[in-house]
Order: sequence, then C-alpha cells, then structure tokens
Amino acid sequence: MPIPDIRRSFRLKFFLITTLLIVLFAIITRINVRTSSSQPIHDLLHANFASYLQLTIKEEAVKVEKDKITLTDVGSSEHAARIQRDVEKYFSDLSSSKAEVWFSGAANSQQIDMLQDLKWQKLKVASEHENVELAKARANGFEWVLFKVSFQDQYVITALNAESFQMRFNAIMDSRDSILNSMWPILILYIAFCTWILTEWVLQNLRNLHLKFNDIQLKSNDAVLSEKDFDREFESFVGYFNNLIKRLRFNFEQASRFSSDAAHELRTPLTVIRGNLKRLLNRAPDNSPEQMQLSMLSDEVERLISITNKLVLLSQADGRNFKLDMQEIRLLDMIDVIGEDIQSLAPDIQFECRVSDQIRILADSNLLEQLLNNLMSNAVKYTPPDGTVVFEAQDFGNRVEFSLANTTYLSLEGLDDRVFQRFYRHLNEANSSRQLPRGDGLGLSLCQEITKAHGGTLTLEKGPGNWVKFKLDWKAPD
Repeated sequence: MPIPDIRRSFRLKFFLITTLLIVLFAIITRINVRTSSSQPIHDLLHANFASYLQLTIKEEAVKVEKDKITLTDVGSSEHAARIQRDVEKYFSDLSSSKAEVWFSGAANSQQIDMLQDLKWQKLKVASEHENVELAKARANGFEWVLFKVSFQDQYVITALNAESFQMRFNAIMDSRDSILNSMWPILILYIAFCTWILTEWVLQNLRNLHLKFNDIQLKSNDAVLSEKDFDREFESFVGYFNNLIKRLRFNFEQASRFSSDAAHELRTPLTVIRGNLKRLLNRAPDNSPEQMQLSMLSDEVERLISITNKLVLLSQADGRNFKLDMQEIRLLDMIDVIGEDIQSLAPDIQFECRVSDQIRILADSNLLEQLLNNLMSNAVKYTPPDGTVVFEAQDFGNRVEFSLANTTYLSLEGLDDRVFQRFYRHLNEANSSRQLPRGDGLGLSLCQEITKAHGGTLTLEKGPGNWVKFKLDWKAPD
C-alpha cells in the first residue's frame, strides 16, 4: 500500500496556514502593545499612585488637625518623612535614592532647582474634590516624575524616579506575555479543532459533489445536480458541471445514434453482398483461385455482419432499449449445446462442465445464448491446443454464480478490466511466434452490457498460473 504524501493534505495546509496567521497576529499584537500602550498604561500607573498618595496625605492632614498644629509650629521634615515611608512601601523595590518628598515651604536649593520651569498638568484621580498635578523633570542624571498635592497653605511635592513606573510597566507586559505563552498549547488545540470542523464542512460539500457525480448517468436525460443541495459558493461550479454534463450527454447521444444508424444502414447492403457472394461461390469452379478469393470475401462480409449485429445490440444497451423476455432457464441445457459446439470445432481442447442440473437462472434466452457464445468463443480463441476450458456454477438461493475459466497462451501481465472496453484487445502473448486470432474487440463489451441489463455483474479474475476466469453473478428465479 503506497504511503500517502501528507504534503498534499488540504487539512494540513489549512492548519499550518491558520497557525502561521495567528502566530503573526500574536507577534504584531505584542509589538503593537509594547509600543502603543506604553503611554496609556503609564498614565494609569500615575493615576493609581496619585490616588494612593492623596489618601496618604489626607491621613497626615487628619493627624495635624487632631493635634491642632500648623506646619510653622513643628518642622515639616517629620511629616515629609512619614509620607516618604508610605511611598516607599507602595514601591517596595524602590531604593531610598529614587524617591523624595518635601513641602514647598521647606525645599532646599536642589529641590528648588528641580522645580524650575516645570509644566504642571492636572491628573484625574478617584477624588472629585481635589486634583493632583503632575510634571516631569530631569535632575541628578535621572528622569523624575513629580506629584503636587495641596496641604494647608503649602504643597507636598513627591518626586519618583521614572524607572519605578517603567519597572511596573515591564512587569505588566511580562505577566501578559507569560499568560499568552501559557495559552499556546490550548490555542494550538483550538486551531486543530477549528481546522477539523471547517475542513470537514468544506470536504462534506466535496463529498456530496463526488457522490452526485457518481450518480450521474449520461444515458439519463434528467440526471443533473441541483444547486439547492449545495452551499451558495458552489453554485457556479454546479452550474458549470451541469452544462458540461449536457454537452457530454449530447455528444454521447450523437455518437450512440450514429453507431445505431450506421449499423442498421449497413445491414441491408451487407445482406445483399452476402447473397450475391454465395451465388458467385456456387458458380465458381471448385478449388479455383476465383472461388478462394470469393470465399475470403465471404468470410470478411460475415465478420462485418457480426460486428454490425453487435453494434446494434450495444446501441440498444446504450439507450437501455433491451427488450428482455425473461424466462426461467435451466443453465445445464444451454451449456451442453455450447459445449458440443466447442468439441466439434476444437477437439484438441478439453471442456469440463461442473453444473448441477438443478441450477436455474432468470434471463432472456436469446441474449443469454449470445453472452455464453461470446465467452466460449473468446475462451476457445485464446486457449492453446490440449488446453482446458471449465464451466462451473453454484446456487446461492436468490443468486447464481457461474464462471468460464480457461488456460491461455496470452501473457497475464497488463490483463485487466480494459478487456470490457469496446474495440480493446489484449494481445500480449507469452510466445511471440504464435499467430493471434482475429477479433473485433466487441464480444466482452457486449457480454458486460447483457449482464448489466439482467441486473448482474461480470468480472475478470487471473490465476493461478496461466488461468483466466470470467465470473458472473446472476439472478435466480423466485
């Protein structure tokens, strides 16, 4: 059994293309999120910290009011230090050199320089009554993010190294990437499942087309595909196929009509020629050259008449015009007559009949006789002297199997069902010195059409050795 080429698999291609597209989408999305979402996420981080800072400062303001003190009563450094500790708790990985908190009234020179020429912008936080202002500055070799919140008659300034927010941003992105990476196995399984579902749907339409194609018979005038049986995307293809079938059916009918008309038209002149040749043969001197030539012409005319009769029968089969006169026939009676003919025409060939006298079949006697004569004639032609022809039959209740087997001098290599094609002849012989018999290549084709007309099957079997067998499956009487 040949190994299938998986590279030609439609499902595999669909799966790989879908996976590649999703991977590309994931890569593009990751890059886009990294680049385009930086500012919105930083704004969200600033807003969240601003809300926390505002709550911290409010708690400090509550303590000041409870103790009924003002910032002029005690130093503001203690309050700033407590706020800074809370800020450092918020950023647990923040070193002390990356956060500073001071009151605007107690700023040192370095802090005053940091506040120079800053552009403050209001930052919306959870509170609706108070606003936090934000600014960005560069000092001491660092980028700083500054938050300004009012406290009594001053402002609390909180400066954070911008790297702290970048670290939070990177942590969010890394968590997102980790979640996405953990979902890849599930995503691959999902792609495989979707691939199976979608391709099964597509292939189901193609299977329906295939089944419909097998049901199409050129001999039937109303056998076409219905566009309503398929999805809308297949309508144009179905329409094209129906048009193709109509053209093929027209050509088939033309060819069938031509062979039928030609065969009928040839019958009359061939019959006239045969009659005149017989009269001329009777008048010619015995063993004269004229008699020999007329005899050869007569043989050729008989051959043409045989071909014409077979073509007429085949044209009837093409048009399903066989008029069957079904009768119950005892198979042994017909075989005995044919076997006697074989023994008289080819006495060197051994004929064996293995048929019970109880076996009967349902058939048109004329057509069955034509079929058996063709099979017997074919067997005798290709059986060597001292060869054997065997006819046997078995009864299986409502079906009968009978076969004709013979030894042959032909080579069995290349011998196949093509022998049932019209005008095909298998002429590969094992001994090239042997002269092959003449034939028209229509006998076995006619046998198959007669078998089909009776609802049976005709098959070819080879071996063992140099044996060839034609097996028929036939209907038995009820």
